[in-house]
Amino acid sequence: MPPDKTLSHTLENRYSQVRSFLKKEGLGALFAYSPAAEHKWGQTGHVSYLSGWANHDRIVDSAVVVPSEGSPTLLVAGLPYMLDQIPDASCIENILLVQSIDPNAVAVEKTKDPNLKSSLRTFGGATQEILNLNGLNDRDVGVVGIENMSVLFYESLVCEFGGRLKRVRDIIGDMRSTKEPDEMALMRHSAHLGDLGFETLLSTARPGMTGIEIIAEMERVVREKGADHAKYWMASGPPTTWEDTRLDIKPHERVLNQGDMISVCSYIVYKGYWSHGHRTGSMGKTSDYLEHITGIARDSQNAGLEAIRPGARAGDIAKAVREKSSEFGWKLQGGRVGHGIGLDYSEIPIPSESNDTILKPGMTLVLHSAFSLPESGKMFVPLGDHIRVTEGIPEFLMQFPRTPFEI
Repeated sequence: MPPDKTLSHTLENRYSQVRSFLKKEGLGALFAYSPAAEHKWGQTGHVSYLSGWANHDRIVDSAVVVPSEGSPTLLVAGLPYMLDQIPDASCIENILLVQSIDPNAVAVEKTKDPNLKSSLRTFGGATQEILNLNGLNDRDVGVVGIENMSVLFYESLVCEFGGRLKRVRDIIGDMRSTKEPDEMALMRHSAHLGDLGFETLLSTARPGMTGIEIIAEMERVVREKGADHAKYWMASGPPTTWEDTRLDIKPHERVLNQGDMISVCSYIVYKGYWSHGHRTGSMGKTSDYLEHITGIARDSQNAGLEAIRPGARAGDIAKAVREKSSEFGWKLQGGRVGHGIGLDYSEIPIPSESNDTILKPGMTLVLHSAFSLPESGKMFVPLGDHIRVTEGIPEFLMQFPRTPFEI
């Protein structure tokens, strides 16, 4: 089914903003790069934002070239079948198959015979053709999205454009930081799927099960409901102190027992949009000890939430969390207390004390402070909230209770 007209209108509005930026900066085109969506932890969302191709079928390097005059073009280093399927997700009319920089990519192999001219353009060569087509022949090209661009890829662009290639302010990252209504609908559903995994934890987990068994069922249920990606990690330990828990990003092999303390974290992607949350509880009734330490963490997190308002600095969030937690003798681990989230796991705004980004309505972020417990320095991350900045109090996208759960 082809994309609807609403997406086409949305993309055209984004292109108009890019063209205004290009004209202000005196640039002929913007080259917006993204690695494969399966990269997960870096910037993969620029191409999604400018094309609508946000699902995990995008397994290759790609870029959208937006000229200051003329139509955008999607450049894909892949296989011919992709040209038939991309229109199911993208409204861009101009799509070109280009040479891959990575020799291991799932892509058409470029010719190795120097005497034979390949029928495939390079990324740089195709970009220059777009400039020529629109009468922008010798104009400079701005490049964004290089956070996860390989050195070889960047060098290939330099080889084509030399000093005409300009690293510019990441206008796409700035635009992406404020979510539109259609984006928010997808993000709310992604957060709902994260909640569904936590609810599955409560209905599935029993003493005698391993963490692997529980996590597998949580991920199965969420994937069954249409998630592009679903991953949970678990920490668990006996009902003594948090120092005795075991955090496993790998499969959690520990067998859970009655009374155990449990913490679980979600990583969910739905139609390209991420949700991320943390919740903590126990196998059975919550102990006074766990209630106490999660209460301190929640009070500190709440202080950060109170700092989330339009016009405030992103750094004020971290400052508020640090000041509140210090009242209990707690310290923070790392320089941030969360991250922006959307088409990528981490994007603008970043709530670290040094960050001067000004919060705006429509920004979305995850607040998950990592604390050091006073006696040992052991990391404690019991709570992570996925929220949207509004004119009033922040909107919680996750609905699963923030108090300790009891299985």
